[in-house]
Amino acid sequence: MLEFAIVGAGFSGIAMARALSALEHQRWMVFEKAAEVGGTWRENHYPGAACDVPSHLYSLAGAANPHWSRLYPRQAEIQQHLIEIAAPLKEADRIRFNHRLLMAEWQAARQCWRLCFEGREPVQARTLVLGLGGLHIPSIPEIKGAERFTGPNFHSACWRHEVELRGKKVAVIGTGASAVQFVPELARRAAQLTVFQRTPAWVIPRNDFALPRQLQQTFARAPWLRKSFRGAIFTQLELLSSALLHRRTGIWGRALARWHLRRQVKSPQLRTMLTPDYPIGCKRVLVSDDYYPALQQPNVALCTTPIAQIESDAIRLIDGSVVSADVLVYGTGFKPLDLLSEIQIRGRDGIRLDQAWRTRPQAHLGVSPHGFPNLHLLLGPNTALGHNSVLYMIESQVEHILRLHQLRLARRAVTVEATERAQRAYLQRVDRQFAASAWNGGCRSWYLDDQGQNIALWTGTCLAYRRLLRRLNSEDYCFA
Repeated sequence: MLEFAIVGAGFSGIAMARALSALEHQRWMVFEKAAEVGGTWRENHYPGAACDVPSHLYSLAGAANPHWSRLYPRQAEIQQHLIEIAAPLKEADRIRFNHRLLMAEWQAARQCWRLCFEGREPVQARTLVLGLGGLHIPSIPEIKGAERFTGPNFHSACWRHEVELRGKKVAVIGTGASAVQFVPELARRAAQLTVFQRTPAWVIPRNDFALPRQLQQTFARAPWLRKSFRGAIFTQLELLSSALLHRRTGIWGRALARWHLRRQVKSPQLRTMLTPDYPIGCKRVLVSDDYYPALQQPNVALCTTPIAQIESDAIRLIDGSVVSADVLVYGTGFKPLDLLSEIQIRGRDGIRLDQAWRTRPQAHLGVSPHGFPNLHLLLGPNTALGHNSVLYMIESQVEHILRLHQLRLARRAVTVEATERAQRAYLQRVDRQFAASAWNGGCRSWYLDDQGQNIALWTGTCLAYRRLLRRLNSEDYCFA
C-alpha cells in the first residue's frame, strides 16, 4: 500500500512529489492520465499561449530557473521547464503515465483509498492528493445551430494545428484570457477575422521583453539577485490585491487600463465598444500589448451584436445580419470544477464528492473536504487567484499537507479529516472578504457559479493565505 497517491503531473502534482522526495518518503507515486507531464501547459498549446504572471514568479521556489528567456514565458518554454524539473521523478520511476483515474473510493475496513484507473490494476493508498487542475476542461456555450457548422470548429484548449487558417474567414467567439493571446496570431494569418465579444474586459499593459543572456547568467551565478527580482515581482502583484479587495481602491488599476486603451485605440467608437461597465477585477484582468492593435488591423472586425444562431458557413446575428466563416474558434474559457464529471470520488459512508458539492464546492482551507478522510486538494475551491501566482498557493498547500501528515503520525492516528465547523468557518471568511471586493462587482465570470457564489477565488493576499495554513489548528481536524 502506498502512503501517498498523487493524481496529476502538472505544477501541483510535481510540487507535491518533489516535497515528498526531499523528505525521503518511500511509499508514494504520481499517476498521470497523459503520456507526459505538464497539466494546463500540456493541454493549452494554442498560438500565442503564454503565462500572464512573470516567469521568475511563475516557478516553484525550490525549482528555480535562472534561464527564462522572457519576462512572460510562452507555453513551450513552460512545458519544457516542467519536463526538466520532473526528470528526476521519471528517472526514479515515481510517475505512472497513461493512468486515467476513474474512481477513488474510501475503504473504511482498511482505512485507505482504493483508486481505479482505466485499463489498469487498482491501487491502494493511505492518503490521496488530487492535483487535477482546472483550466483544461473547455466551456463551450450553447448556441443554436452550432452542430450545423460544416467547417473546422474547436475550442482554444483543443487547438487543431493542422487546420490551415491562411486565406480563410475565421470567426472567434469569446474575448477572455486565451482569446487576447491567440487573436493577434490569427490576425496575421486569416484573410478575414471577426471577433465576437459579449462583454469587454479590462486590459492592462504587458510590457514583455526578452531577458538578455548576460542577465540569465548573472541570475545563475548570483541566486540572491534572482530571489530579489522574484520578491519585487511578488510584492508588486500583492499590491494589486489592494485594488481588487476593495472596489473603492481600484482607481489606479482602472486608470492604468483606461490609459492603455486610449493610447492604443484611436477610434472613439471602438474605445466605447472595448470599455467595461463593471469594476476592474470583477472579471479576470487581462494583460496584453498586442490585442488592441490586432483589433484595428484592416482584416479584423470586432462584433458586439449578440449571436442569434450558427449556420453551416456563417453566424447570424439578432439584427438579421450574417457573418461568413470558414473556421470557428471558441475562446470561451473553462469549467474549473467540472473535473468531477470525469472522476468519481467516494468518501466516508459512500458520499460522493460531486454530491457533497452539489450546492457549493467547499473544503477547509480549500485543501481538506469534510467527509473525506486523508483526502487533500491542491488548488481546491476558493484557492485560485485573480492577482498573483497560483504556484505560491500550491507550495503553501503542499507544506500544509505535509505538516498535517506529521501531526497525524505524532498522534498515532491513521486518518485525519477536517471538521464541518472548520470548513464552514473558512467559507464564511472567504465570503466576508468577497462581499466588499471588486470580484463581487455584478458581472459574470468563471469565479462564480450560476447562483453568484464565489466557488473559485481566495479573496485575500497570498501572504495571508500562507499564514493561515501555517497556523495549523488541531481542533479543526478529527484524528482517528
